[in-house]
Amino acid sequence: MTKRVFIGLALAIILLASMNSAVAQPRGFALDEIVIQYPEGYTRLLAADLALLLQNPTLHQGLMAPLGAARHPLHGIRLAVELFKLDLGRIPWVAHGAGPNLTSFSVVHGAPAPQVLGALQGLKAATGAPGSPYREWELVNLGGVPAVFIGAVFGPIPIQYAYLPLGIQLWFGTEVGLREPPNSARLRASAERIAARLQGRGGVFSEFIAAYTTRGGAIAYVRLTDGLKDKPVERDEEAMSYSVTFEGATARVRFHLRFLSETAANLARENLRAGKSPYLAQDLYRAELVSLQQNGRFLDFEVRTDLRGIVGLLVLTMPA
Repeated sequence: MTKRVFIGLALAIILLASMNSAVAQPRGFALDEIVIQYPEGYTRLLAADLALLLQNPTLHQGLMAPLGAARHPLHGIRLAVELFKLDLGRIPWVAHGAGPNLTSFSVVHGAPAPQVLGALQGLKAATGAPGSPYREWELVNLGGVPAVFIGAVFGPIPIQYAYLPLGIQLWFGTEVGLREPPNSARLRASAERIAARLQGRGGVFSEFIAAYTTRGGAIAYVRLTDGLKDKPVERDEEAMSYSVTFEGATARVRFHLRFLSETAANLARENLRAGKSPYLAQDLYRAELVSLQQNGRFLDFEVRTDLRGIVGLLVLTMPA
């Protein structure tokens, strides 16, 4: 996603009292508390302490800069934060979720409603004006959650945006039309699913336990594994989560893997011990095994890598 994709970003209003307290908490977050905000159907979720990644010079240069070049979703969230001039000190976490046949949705936790709504109203005023890229602006009610849908054309590229407010959170999804028109039906259906979950309706992202197992860190990730599409992956892997803790220009990554059988976990364990696992080397990602523990069909292990390795891991597990 490029910078122009986020020119139209917007919207946040006022949240549940339990979420208001999170803004004042020190840095760090619990992925399991985030994953349940995403509805059933989403299968991959990445969360990060964006303030740390941007305000630490080493992480800014060694991590966020290459992610920007790769147009990674974390870079897209960064553009949204910069567009609305949001205060990084009031953003304890951001997240990006994806799933098959769903529009990917990002969330910024700690976005003040007046600041974001003012920008959104400016876009409404510009819609249809001569020379304006904005062609459509619609405010609808999705079962109690207001949502704004915006259509725009930047050069030859049509784009559809959806913005959902709930308390101090800004949720946004984007569909870009390259070879075909933007999939506005998928965008609206995904927005409706997000809105229902934010109102406590419908099922939730299923991997709460995996997310809980590796809670903490500056970056955290969880997925319900698709063995044909996901990377890195071991044979008969069912779910995976990890959390990243930085130590200067190096990082430690705690992984949790669940397999369909204990036999599959055994094979993955031996791959790790032999240095043949994709969790130790794949594409830009390179890591050194630090510790390893097996409990039946579950594997818990820790690796050490550098910032280049973390960039590779992020691109592998949550591609643009």
